[in-house]
Amino acid sequence: MKQVLRILFIVICLAVMIFSGIQIYRELAVYHEGDASYEALETYIILPPEEEPEEEHTAESNVPPGGQGQPVTEETAVGRFPQVDFAALSAINPDIVGWLYCEDTVINYPVTQTTDDEYYLRHLFDGSTHKSGCLFLEAANAADFSDIHSIIYGHHMKNGSMFQSLSNYKKQSYYDEHPTLLLMTPGQNYTIRLFAGYVCAADGNAWQLDFRSDEEFKNWLQSACRRSTFDSGITPTVSDHIITLSTCSYEYDDARYVVLGVLEAED
Repeated sequence: MKQVLRILFIVICLAVMIFSGIQIYRELAVYHEGDASYEALETYIILPPEEEPEEEHTAESNVPPGGQGQPVTEETAVGRFPQVDFAALSAINPDIVGWLYCEDTVINYPVTQTTDDEYYLRHLFDGSTHKSGCLFLEAANAADFSDIHSIIYGHHMKNGSMFQSLSNYKKQSYYDEHPTLLLMTPGQNYTIRLFAGYVCAADGNAWQLDFRSDEEFKNWLQSACRRSTFDSGITPTVSDHIITLSTCSYEYDDARYVVLGVLEAED
């Protein structure tokens, strides 16, 4: 009888291990599918060239970017901002309103907008159903980011994709390394200068879009700065246009982590 029980126990353990392995494989396959979908879109964006080390700069650095006697091309004159082929991306999905990029991080994604804020929680940029979703602009916001406060939402994915890396701003050292993001739109490029990030409840006022007065807006900005998990040294004003990047957090049920920045248009 003991031998039978021992064998039964081993069989059950093996069954649990096999089931767990299958579940892990399926989870990894899902993550890979989402990552592959967005990696394919990177063919529509040209990233800025890496800066040369300081010691390599010489008098010869005045040679045109294309090389001695060569013309400057799209590839050699990218500048500080990535170049995004919005026409091609719009042909794939007309919901695109921008592209968000943060150097040396995984954030290199299209930003969409539709009338249903639930849709891109469960759909990739190409429209296929997927748990990774897509970064999306609040439906109530102006698509050109002209509002005084705009909000971009994204999932906190366990594999580090989408907006998972925003949680790193809970540490001062991460902010010090990544104080800015870049937002490209069909009509304008922006630098996002981050000034605050904090944990909040989903039913809080972090997503407030309308302010009755400059004083109310000023108090809202000051509250965000007081609650911030990092010190930016930036004091936003009521004349600034603010953008909030929002994702899930897990300090308590239905918690969110929001990172706020000042939108500065490229000259």
